[in-house]
Amino acid sequence: MSKNDAFYSPCHKCKGKTRHVNLCSSEEHGDEHYSFHASYSVIECLGCETKSFRYLMRDIEQAYQVDDNEWEVPEEVECYPKYDPSHVDLGDIWTVPDTVRSIYQEAVTAVQAGALTLAGLGLRGTIEAVCNDCSVTGKNLEVRITKMATMGLISKNDADRLHAIRFLGNDAAHEIKKPSNEQISVALKIINHLIQSVYILKIEVEGKLDTILATSSEFIESLNNKLKSFSSGDEFPLVKFFGKDSRRLGSSGAAFESQLMAEIAAGNYTKLTVGKVEKFNNSPTALQHFIVV
Repeated sequence: MSKNDAFYSPCHKCKGKTRHVNLCSSEEHGDEHYSFHASYSVIECLGCETKSFRYLMRDIEQAYQVDDNEWEVPEEVECYPKYDPSHVDLGDIWTVPDTVRSIYQEAVTAVQAGALTLAGLGLRGTIEAVCNDCSVTGKNLEVRITKMATMGLISKNDADRLHAIRFLGNDAAHEIKKPSNEQISVALKIINHLIQSVYILKIEVEGKLDTILATSSEFIESLNNKLKSFSSGDEFPLVKFFGKDSRRLGSSGAAFESQLMAEIAAGNYTKLTVGKVEKFNNSPTALQHFIVV
């Protein structure tokens, strides 16, 4: 078949409908009892040259008249691997932890295959996997989703949307209730946003944009890097060590300082010792100083 005979079909690699051609086909026709035409074809995308399988069924018995001399024959078309261009691809999913990526990809496969009940279970399971990976504990998923919001991993609005997927998954599991295509499409977008927020955007932002230090480990890592620019015996408050990056301490600055002092007292942090308490530059109040070891 030449390129002049090309037709549009979904391509799972190009992520959209592209022009394809038939490489080979097997035809099947009806008999005197029932009239139909079916073709089973290996097709190739003219963009990326990816091969796939296409099934076309034309049910001649169900044809209906649309004009005086024109009839419309219903067609059924299925392509494998199945791909729905309306579903947005996450992109670099390989930066996501294995346990989360595995259940997410299985859920997406179920979505693309039209197995909507299994898709609902898989999307709910993806939330569970994210909770496990982020050490978010709780007696049930309802508590764990709410806890993700209180921990700052997601927003309150995000948590409300994840609860909707929890309901969807529960209905699929306990009532064997099949979600609609529209419900699954929206649910997948919510899960994509969850994975982007928790994993993908975090990796993309690191080293490119200044963000608030969210955990004690991030605080210590940043402090260690800052201390490389100071000499043994230097005595300053944290705002001096961090300089402009003091803004990255956010509202957790006092908590980080208290934790640092506790770690120094316990002998767990040895790059600094606790120094004097006095005003620094134009500070309105006295600040805790630390001495570089």
